[in-house]
Amino acid sequence: MNIEDRVLNSVKGVLDKRPEVTLDSRLLEDLLVDSLDKLMILSAIEDEFGLEIEEKFADVHTVKDIVVKLKARGY
Repeated sequence: MNIEDRVLNSVKGVLDKRPEVTLDSRLLEDLLVDSLDKLMILSAIEDEFGLEIEEKFADVHTVKDIVVKLKARGY
């Protein structure tokens, strides 16, 4: 499974009752993610990739932003 699919699956796992999740989905506007949801998403990403999320992920606005940040870290 590629990184995009792994991120999408992690986000979908947290937001199981939300609208369709795509790479272009905006966390706040499209998926209605609140601060608790965002923490849960980042925790799921940590578990999936075996890493510790840091403040560099605080400015993500779309699912694709998460992928870009992970790729920048070598995943």
